[in-house]
Amino acid sequence: MKKNKTALITGANSGIGAEIAKMLAQKGVLVFINYSKSDKKAEKVAKQIEKSGGSVKLVKADISNENDVKNMFSTIAKSVDKLDYLVNNAGIDIPQPLDKYKLSDWNKIIAVNLTGKFLCIKHAIPLMKKAKLPRVVNIASRMAEKPYVPEFGAYCCAEAGVVMLTKVAAKEFAKYNVRVNTVSPGLTRTPLTESIITDEKEWQEISSANPSKRVGEPKDIANAVLFLLSEKADYINGTNLEVTGGSVL
Repeated sequence: MKKNKTALITGANSGIGAEIAKMLAQKGVLVFINYSKSDKKAEKVAKQIEKSGGSVKLVKADISNENDVKNMFSTIAKSVDKLDYLVNNAGIDIPQPLDKYKLSDWNKIIAVNLTGKFLCIKHAIPLMKKAKLPRVVNIASRMAEKPYVPEFGAYCCAEAGVVMLTKVAAKEFAKYNVRVNTVSPGLTRTPLTESIITDEKEWQEISSANPSKRVGEPKDIANAVLFLLSEKADYINGTNLEVTGGSVL
């Protein structure tokens, strides 16, 4: 990965997004960290990157709000003249059984997890056209291919939409040399998942059930993302790379 590259990672103030940001910064990439709520968490990640000698800027925006997204890219354009990499990582979940799902919560899941990625791609393209080897990686989920129910219906539908969004964007923007791919993680141990699965015994049981005998770590997902952003992945376009240790089997 060559220097003088720029990247925007959404939802990068913790977990997978933060790890992607740190690894890109270690490679000499100027990283824009997007976040929507916690200034404290974002500043902590930024300080860690700067302490390691990396370059980072913070851009606060709700990616489900088009005006926020427009303003975010306007801010980025004031600092750089191109965007080499866009990693659409931000996502949320509000678990509920499908037959009891609140419409407002359903709409929120779709707005953040799917529409937000569309908006970021839409407004990133003008800057990405100016890059030599522009790359987009959308973070989806193993649930995009296999429904996990009850309670995760809306999330499954949103993530399946992300996989199709990737294919559409890959085909449409190939003329600009933009490569667009998806990474679909399996269960990954992050602050978010640890707040849901609080029993260490349950983590051990999940690890034992995985063919690889462990759960994913943020670095596993980040490594896959960095590969798809690299020149080595130039002939990969519109693909969904599952990083699950084999749990989907």
